[in-house]
Amino acid sequence: MSFFGSVLAFVEGVKSAIDASSASQGFISDAISDGIENAFKRIKKPLERSIMKITLVSVSVFFIFWGAALFLDNFVPYHGLGFVVVGTILGIIVLVVFQERETE
Repeated sequence: MSFFGSVLAFVEGVKSAIDASSASQGFISDAISDGIENAFKRIKKPLERSIMKITLVSVSVFFIFWGAALFLDNFVPYHGLGFVVVGTILGIIVLVVFQERETE
């Protein structure tokens, strides 16, 4: 076997190794993409429900506190004081909740 024949055999061996490597890479990437797609399909419905619940609760809480602020604003002689009181109470509640979450 000549020198060029052995080089040609070496190149063909490298080419077949590269082909096998790219085939396994294709298989791995297909498996990963299928896993991600299946996981997304599995969590899509609960995620949509959670977003809907959070939105509805947030809007409800907003209107409750808006009504409380208007209620207080009608009873105090200073215009806007009800909103300040409710905003302060909400701020304190948020600070307490975040402080408790940091300690856990």
